[in-house]
This record gives sequence, structure tokens and C-alpha cells, in this order.
Amino acid sequence: MFGTMSAGAFEPTPSYPDVQRAFLQEDFVAVTQLAQTFLLQSPEAPEAPRVWLWLVLSYDQLSQANEALQELDQLKRRLRSKDPAWPEVLFWEGDISRRALQMPRAKAAYSRLLKQHPGSTWAAQAELGMGLIELHHQEFAAAIPHFRAVAEPGGETAAVQDARLFEGICYLELKQHDEAIALFEQLLAGVRDPNVVAQAAFYLGESYSGLERYGDAAAAYQRAVEAAAKGSQWRRPAQFGLGWAHYRANRCEESVRAFQTYLGQPAVDHLTEALFAQGSCLARLGREDEALSNFEEIVSRDPDHPLALESAFIVVDAYRRDGRFIPAKELLHGFLKTRKITPTMRSQIQLRLGAIALEQGNALQARTVFTLATEDPDQAIRQSALGGLGDVQLFFGNMQEARKLYEQAVAAAVNTPVADRASFQLGRVHLQLGSLKDAEAIFRRLAANHDAGLSDDAKLALVITYLNEREETKVREVLDAIRKDRPGSVLAARAAYYEALLALGQDDVERAKRFCRGLIAKAPSTDEAFEARLLLTDLEMRDSSPRAALASLKRLYSGERLPLSQRAKVAKRIGDLLRDQAKYPDAIRWYEEALELLPAMAGEAVYRIASCYEEAGDLEVAVVWYQEIDQAPWQVRGRLAAAKLLERLDRPAQARAIYEILAKEPIPEAKLIRERLSVGRGR
Repeated sequence: MFGTMSAGAFEPTPSYPDVQRAFLQEDFVAVTQLAQTFLLQSPEAPEAPRVWLWLVLSYDQLSQANEALQELDQLKRRLRSKDPAWPEVLFWEGDISRRALQMPRAKAAYSRLLKQHPGSTWAAQAELGMGLIELHHQEFAAAIPHFRAVAEPGGETAAVQDARLFEGICYLELKQHDEAIALFEQLLAGVRDPNVVAQAAFYLGESYSGLERYGDAAAAYQRAVEAAAKGSQWRRPAQFGLGWAHYRANRCEESVRAFQTYLGQPAVDHLTEALFAQGSCLARLGREDEALSNFEEIVSRDPDHPLALESAFIVVDAYRRDGRFIPAKELLHGFLKTRKITPTMRSQIQLRLGAIALEQGNALQARTVFTLATEDPDQAIRQSALGGLGDVQLFFGNMQEARKLYEQAVAAAVNTPVADRASFQLGRVHLQLGSLKDAEAIFRRLAANHDAGLSDDAKLALVITYLNEREETKVREVLDAIRKDRPGSVLAARAAYYEALLALGQDDVERAKRFCRGLIAKAPSTDEAFEARLLLTDLEMRDSSPRAALASLKRLYSGERLPLSQRAKVAKRIGDLLRDQAKYPDAIRWYEEALELLPAMAGEAVYRIASCYEEAGDLEVAVVWYQEIDQAPWQVRGRLAAAKLLERLDRPAQARAIYEILAKEPIPEAKLIRERLSVGRGR
């Protein structure tokens, strides 16, 4: 088991064979007893140095480092200056001292060995020990030359393998990932020991992860898992790394399986991190109930973990999607009252409460929360607050104000998650304002974002943009890529709504219905599923009656906890059906309901109310309503409609005044209006 000194050719001293036998049998307790007796009875025997070293090593094996070092001190005092045992004695002094964390003594012993016995077979081990001391002190750059000195002669000895491994770890700690990868791959190319393979492959995975090369990282972790024997110390961290790499690579099926294996092991480390990553992947796969269970377990089991608050936010967001605002606020207030939170965490919670207030229609409270947060010392909080204020303006339908606030949020700190979210909202505003090229540029960039959820939203927003641009070829390219790259995913299910729109464009109603039904079954809580329900209602009205469609919409309105924006859309759609049936008072009531629910819909709702009065023959009232509209693009449409009604009412001067105002506006209709005015003057 251990190297020992040669005793030369002599008759063994009585009782020496007993010590030797006990040592070879690894009966270290017996060695300590027999060796001490031998040294008391025969201190000058030629075997004494060897027996003394066995005594030292036995104490070391029994985890009695102080006793081992005390015996080493006595042995050193008795050794002659030229004794060939010195290199080995100095090595064990350094090694035992290092493992006992007596680093100055360890360093002195190794240094003496390297200085006085540089050609010894123990020199490489001492050099390795010097590197490990620097590694212990986290002096990684200082450790590298020691490990390199051991590895440079080459060969496949254990010392060379260890040196390459530790040098690679140093590069990993220094974030010099390419150098680390080269060393670990070199080591793996020649090593056969499964334990070394597992260790090197694990650190290779860590190195690839540092470069965000998660596919390569997953392959390395998989190799480590396969090499590590059951019970190996490398099996569990490699299994965790495998799940985490798949999670970061957005390979969620593989990640969920890897973490299922990891979490099935007893007493796992990083339990919270594993639950979080697995939960995130379950959510992406549409397995929302399982995902929510993971996040709820984190909040209840490990509430002080840094991921607990983020998990709570995910749970809160799930409650918000279901319209369960009371439990959402209770969870957040619970963190405010009972958890150990920092000022930044408190501000993050307040921002979430502001978002909930906005979703409940309390825009003034939300604006107050976000305005206060713009004074927060934390840059990310201030940036989020600007985005929140943009959301408030979006709620009110003030698109230009929303655009300015989102632009400020993006400029506050680029390439942050908050900036990316603000960019997405800015793209939505551009889409609303008809700035389609600006919207397209934003969504194309975000479609490549590392945040899978944001990337998915951006891809579908890009589809909407192309639909508005009438670029059907580009729409199909995006949808085909989604179908090819992410078959069976929630994203593919959401994309089915846009497939349905394309099918309708080809008058294939049954195919459109199939797309809608598949989406509702696969991803029922998504915005696209809601739109699919509305579309199905319209399509099925062709086969039934407007009365049946109206009943279906009213059930949807009253029977589900819909977000305000969706409730407003349903109310507006009910108004449309009633207007089509000339039930104008009822239609107006539903348009007013939509307006009250979502001020951003005010422009369209007021326009529809005016249309009801116009179709009912009350043109004077219709003119007033049309001129009340102040939201783009409905303001222009309203003024044009008012001008035409004024002409019908034989009030050309008032109509002309409206046309002259519109002719000066930067709108597509301005040219036609100017031509109309010129014709009028010619008369």
C-alpha cells in the first residue's frame, strides 16, 4: 500500500515480522501497538526507520494526524543526514501536514524535498503537493506551474494524470475555459480508470458550461454519469450537471428526465436548484401543474434560498393567469412580512404587486408603485419601474407615451432581461402604431434570445407582424421552422392559431377548426388558445346561428376567470354580434363594458358605439361620438366618419374643417383628403 525503505540484507529482528504482517493486512490499530513495542525494545535495530514510518502511516490512516506528525518529528531526529529515507519521510510530512491543513509545515517539507532531493522518485509527488497547497489557498495561477512541472515529462502515471486534472481545474477556476477543455480532453484521451474518467468528464462539462456550450457540456456530463460507478462521488454532480445543461440548452424533455433520476436519489445536493430547473422545463412543456408543484415546494421547503423568491414569482404569475389575485397577493405579502429579504427583494415584490394592481384595473395604484420605484437605488429596479410605467400607458391606450417609456427602459441598461422585456413591449407598441418594420426588427432580434419564453413570444409576434405586412411566405417560413424544430411543444401548439388563420385564407374552414381545437387541448391557458376560442365561435356561427354564438360568448365571459384584456375582447365581440343583429342599445352596453374594462380599447369601443348610432339613424349623436375619439388609429377613422356624416347632414363647412385638419396630419389618408379638398375648391 505504501512505499517503504529498504532494510538491506540481515536477519530480521524478533517481532519485526509481526509488525510487517499487521501493516500489510491494514490492521493499523495493531500496528500502532506492535510498532511502539518494537521501537521501545529495539530502537537501534536496522528495521527501526521502516517500523517508525509504518507507525506514522498507521496513525495517518486512523485520522490521527497530530500523533502521526509527532512520530515523524522523532523519526527525523534519529535519521542520519545522508539516510536514503529522507525523501520519503519529507514527502509524508508534507502530505500529512497538507491534509491536516497545516500548510506552512507542508510547504516547508515539500520545498526541502525538492531542493535537497530533486532527482528522487518522491519529487513529482512533492511538486504535486505544492500545487495542491496553492489550490487550497485559491492561488490558481500560482498552482499551475507546479502541476505543469509534474505533467510535462509525460507518461500515464497517476501523478501525471492528477497533475493534468488539477491544472485543468485551475484554468476552470480562472475562467480560462478553452485551456481547461484542452487539458481535460487530453486526459480523457489516454485514461482508462473509470473514476478518473468520471472526474475529468465532469470538469469538462463544467468547462463547456462556462462557455455556454451546453450541448457539449451535456455530452461530457453523460460520459461522467456512465463512467461513475454506483455510489461514486461524481455520479450525483454529473447527473445534476446533465439536467442543468439540457435545461440551459432548452432541451426540456431530456432535462426533466435527467432531474427525475437525480431527484430520485437519496439526500441530493442542490435540491432547490434541481427543482427550479425541472419546474422551468415542465412549464415550457405545458405540464403546468407539475411545474407549479416544484415551485411551491421550493417556497415552502427552502424559503430563504435565493431561488425561493423567483419561484414565488412564478407561482404568483400562474395565479395571475388564472385570475386568482387574492392568493397571489397573499403569497407576496407573506414574503414581505415573514421572510429575510433584502431591500432589493422588497422592491421586486412591490413591482409585482404593482403589476397585479394594473391587471385588476387599478392603474392609478400601479402608477404610484412604479413611480416610487423609479427612485430606487438599484438600477434593475429603476429599469423595471420604467417598463411598468410603460405598461400603465399601454393600459390607457397612450401608445406614444408607452413608446417613450419603453425606450427609456431599454436605454437604461442594454442586454439585460428587463431591457429585453421592455424591447418586446416596444415591439408591440410599434405593431399597434403600424410601424411594422420597427416591430419586425425588434422581434427578429428577440427571437434569438437565450430566454426561451421570451424567444417563443418573439417568434409568434414576428408571425403577427408578417401577417400585418401580408408577407405570407415569411409567415410560413417561421411556422415551418417551429414545426420542424419544436414538434409537440407548447410553442408549436400556440403556432397552430396562426396556421388556422392561413387555412382560413385558403377557405379551408375545417382545417382551421382542427388547428384551433388542437391548440385549446394542448395549451388551454395561452393567449392564442383564447383567440382560438373566439375564432371557433365565429366559424361555428356559420353552421348554427348568431344566437348560439352569442350564448357561447356570454358563457365564456361569465364562466371563466379571464384577464381584463380578454374579458374586454369578449365584451367587444358580443357587442359586434348584437350590432350585426341591429340590437343597438344592447350592443352599446357591451361596448361600454369593454371600454370600462380596458381603457386601451377606448378608441375602438367608442368608434363602435358611434357606428351603432349611425346605423340606427341618429346621425347627430353619431357625429359627436366619432369626434370624441382620441386614440390612434381610431381617431383618424372617427374624424373621417364624422366628416362624411356632416356632408350627409348638409353641413359642408364643418366637414371641410375636419378634412383640413386631417390633411396636415402624417397619415396615409392625407393625400386622398388633400385631393378631395382640391376637387371641392374647384367647384
